[in-house]
Amino acid sequence: MIKKTVFIILVLSILSTALAQETAQKIVLKYGKHQDFYRFVLVCETIETAHSINVKLLNDGKLKLSFPNSFEIEFEGKVLSDQDKVNNLKIFKSDSSLIISTSNINKIKISRLESPPRLVIDAFFESPPQEEKFKSASILLDPGHGGLDSGIKEKDSSEKELVLYISKEIASRLAQKGIKTSLTRATDENLSLKERSKIANTLKPSVLLSIHLSSEESFIIYTSPKKINISKDDPSKIFLKEDSLVKIFVKKIKEKFSEPVYTEKLPATLLKEACQPALMIEIPKRALFSEKSYVNKIIDVLVQGILENFKTKVQKTNDE
Repeated sequence: MIKKTVFIILVLSILSTALAQETAQKIVLKYGKHQDFYRFVLVCETIETAHSINVKLLNDGKLKLSFPNSFEIEFEGKVLSDQDKVNNLKIFKSDSSLIISTSNINKIKISRLESPPRLVIDAFFESPPQEEKFKSASILLDPGHGGLDSGIKEKDSSEKELVLYISKEIASRLAQKGIKTSLTRATDENLSLKERSKIANTLKPSVLLSIHLSSEESFIIYTSPKKINISKDDPSKIFLKEDSLVKIFVKKIKEKFSEPVYTEKLPATLLKEACQPALMIEIPKRALFSEKSYVNKIIDVLVQGILENFKTKVQKTNDE
């Protein structure tokens, strides 16, 4: 009798397992990230399945999907495990529910469509403020010359004063966007190249931008032909590539100015020894004696170029 009972239990267990396997719903997950929302698409075998899935937005911003029957989730040809990761999504699966953990979601929109049978969830998340986006971005501005070294002079104006004013204005505007800004000099003082390099390598900003005046009516952007080292020892910081920096600055300058823009390699100590991407930009000489509106236009373009570089880098980082 005992053997018979054990046999019956074993048979029932096998049948139950087989039945569960037969009734397990196969659901294909697709998703895409847009500017302010995720779109999740669950392609089902029947429209009844699509209508039976309950979707709930939890208090912590996660999505919870409840299923009436056992199910399997497939993503890009792979059946997901109980705890899995899909790009930047964390998936937690139990017998009857699926929790999707991603950016903090504050609103959802649900659609159930028939051909093919699918459940579409648009999960909206609040975009972080500009200050939050750039919280790990930093820049060191280096106003050229200073002290006894006036640089180019024109009547009562000098290069050292002009580039200090421009650097301070750029720093102020970037700080308002949440970017950490520093200057190698904030007053009219003498600073050697060695001292400037020491400041740069101590602060380790995302980028070093040295500003000078050109002896001609043109913009010139210099980079070093050879870097001693680029430090990436702090993963919390944003690091930029010099080629990308130059490309965006050239584009922005050409959009707003008729003066020619040149790029050159210069084995300058400050550029070569900086342990971060470093550029030296020379602005047209006419800035020294032009109307203030012309100088402000230069400031606008340099700020736009810096922001565009950081914005591009942040987007790429978020997409990875």
